[in-house]
This record gives sequence, structure tokens and C-alpha cells, in this order.
Amino acid sequence: MNSLNRFARLFAAAAACGLLLALAACGPIRRGGKETVAVPAKYDMVIAAAKDNQFNLGGAILNIDDLIGHFRYLEDQKQLPKSVLLKDGDDAKVKDAHINAFASLQVTFHFTGYIEHKGKLTLLKAVETPDDKAQK
Repeated sequence: MNSLNRFARLFAAAAACGLLLALAACGPIRRGGKETVAVPAKYDMVIAAAKDNQFNLGGAILNIDDLIGHFRYLEDQKQLPKSVLLKDGDDAKVKDAHINAFASLQVTFHFTGYIEHKGKLTLLKAVETPDDKAQK
């Protein structure tokens, strides 16, 4: 009887260790993983945030309407950029208004958008909503 009790304890301990290992392996799956993105060495266009929710493009300060006009011109010339970086400017940091406008540009002109804010690079994945489709 003593050996049967000892065998049951060893089996229970082994099962508990196996269960702990299985649960530990599931930890990263529950939290989700980070997506790996191929970052281009060079961007087709770099836009910096400027004061008053404006943008700095090559030294010119543009509001969102002017920036849209520039993209429409590039579209007419068949020279739309494929990758665009929005980054913190010298006098202003990227704010929600900049990101919203940039996302709208991305949806309209179909480029890959990146945002560099406080030294962190993020891939922007803007998607068209039913409201956007209705406005067209």
C-alpha cells in the first residue's frame, strides 16, 4: 500500500509540473504578440508636425486642405508616394489631430503610413469606415 501511495504522489507531482509548463507556454498567446513590420530604409515622403495642427512638408507649413491639394496634384502627375512618414517637428509634437488627418490621407491616397513620435516608430493601419464611403 505504501508503494501505491508513493506512486500516486509522484504521478500527481508530474502532472502538476506538466500543467504548469503548459500554462506558462500559453502566456504570450493570451496577451497577443507584436507584429513585425518591414521598415523602409528611405521614405518616399516625410511630413513633420507643426504648430496649430499644421504640417511641415519640405520647409513649407501647410494646413490639411493644402496638404490634400498637394496629394491630389501628385495623384494627377501619377507620382503618389508609396511610404510616408509623419514625425515630430522641431516646434511641435504629433498630436491626435495630426494622426486623424494623416489617417484620412492614407485612406484616400492608399500609401503605407508610419508615425515617429517620441523616438517610437509605429505603422498606421487606417481603414475606411462606412461614413467615409458615404461621403464619396
